[in-house]
Amino acid sequence: MRHIDLNGCSIDIIPIVNGLVSEAERIRPLIGDYEAYGATVGIEGIQAIRNRANIDDEYEVSELDLVYAQHMGRFGTVEMPSPALCAFVDACTEKGKHVIALDMNDYDFTDMYCKTVKTGDFVKEHRLAKKGLKRKFEFKDPESFAIEWDEYVNTVNGYKKLSEKREEHIVKQIKDVTKYRKSLLMIIEIERLEGVMRLLEDGL
Repeated sequence: MRHIDLNGCSIDIIPIVNGLVSEAERIRPLIGDYEAYGATVGIEGIQAIRNRANIDDEYEVSELDLVYAQHMGRFGTVEMPSPALCAFVDACTEKGKHVIALDMNDYDFTDMYCKTVKTGDFVKEHRLAKKGLKRKFEFKDPESFAIEWDEYVNTVNGYKKLSEKREEHIVKQIKDVTKYRKSLLMIIEIERLEGVMRLLEDGL
């Protein structure tokens, strides 16, 4: 867990590895008692997780997600949506706590995607996934692989810019929370942690 004090708000940050089922096991003991809880996912994602038992549709995954899941399977069972995120939302719901969406909603994300990921970048996805399937990663541990995979995907300039825009949005949402709450517990995918921390410390 990482910690930062910002604008009089005490912020604890839990980095997670998306997809790995074992990640869910460590979430519940960390929930604690905070004024606010947040997750780096859009409002629609939080709603879908909260209502997932009543939704018959399968979780949509991209070709890159499938390759990521296959590689991450070296470290244990992989499921979508993120088991850690599901555990976080479930635990907060049980405590009667609202989970703040710190990421873009679907409309804003789609708009940002169209502005940053050019046609040339998009058509590279299949080739990127195919090469990623055969690529030799270090596989030292789940955290370092998730970061290494993110770096690989972000060799495509449009995806890199999109990741940076997400980090900027997340930081702005965090700063908004600090205006009216004195404590915040949030979860964030491990690959976005350092970028968000850097922006917070630099005072974006």
